[in-house]
Amino acid sequence: MTVSARKFYSANFNAADLAAESAFFSRLKMRNGTFKLTQVSRFRELEVAFRSIIMDRAHSLHQVLDVGVSTGLTTVELAHFLKDCGATVQITATDLFVQAHIVELFPEVTVFCDPEGWPLQYELFGVPIRPWIRRLDYATFAFIPLLLARTTLQPRLCSRIRAGRSNKVQMITRSLPQHCEIDFIEDDIMSPSEHLRGRFDLVRAANILNTNYFSVDQLKTAIANVYSYLRGPGAMVMVTRTSRTQENNGTLFELKDDGSFAVLGRVRGGSEIERLLLDFRKT
Repeated sequence: MTVSARKFYSANFNAADLAAESAFFSRLKMRNGTFKLTQVSRFRELEVAFRSIIMDRAHSLHQVLDVGVSTGLTTVELAHFLKDCGATVQITATDLFVQAHIVELFPEVTVFCDPEGWPLQYELFGVPIRPWIRRLDYATFAFIPLLLARTTLQPRLCSRIRAGRSNKVQMITRSLPQHCEIDFIEDDIMSPSEHLRGRFDLVRAANILNTNYFSVDQLKTAIANVYSYLRGPGAMVMVTRTSRTQENNGTLFELKDDGSFAVLGRVRGGSEIERLLLDFRKT
């Protein structure tokens, strides 16, 4: 059973219970229609395939960017993997939705929402309730109270957040070890970020840059942004997508002296957008 946001973020929640954590986040639907879905060891086969390459370059890996990290669970695993390979790194983990608020509207009525007041979970008398509308809800007319609640409450939630009458939290894994060098920030891969420019020795884009989410033109924009975030020649980019059968198709690229990308290694058939990276040229 899904726990409420108040319970999840309380000191009493068992941070080691990754199944309960996954169940909590998987029920949260962001305002762009995506869910906070992730799984333990999702990218283990990439670690096995690329281990020798990463170990050979461990001495040059210092700054790592992990893009579209969802809850950051696999970012923690990436940190462990890089450490096992002999690299000492600082990881910047980005996602479109990181910040959230727990707002108590009335006694026994609490809303978990994003900074724009978009409801992610209602809690009524201790019972968590989903705020998002399913297709079935249109057939049963259950969408009416859900739509009314969101429309009515969103302005009130925004007002309370602006007034500082909320508990600000982050939608990231509770399994984050102490002293783990990971900085979580909100960022849109489609918009260039000056504070990320020219910083990173390795960029991982896992389950984000694919044709299911974006058009070819959007993917080209994202690739140009990723390029701008790389430190320079020798920096690497890892792109992968997990299938419904939990198999990864990924490619590890290296940035060459002329600004083009070359393939260092593949898992299965490689990334579905591999050709877009190989055809990329700085403009």
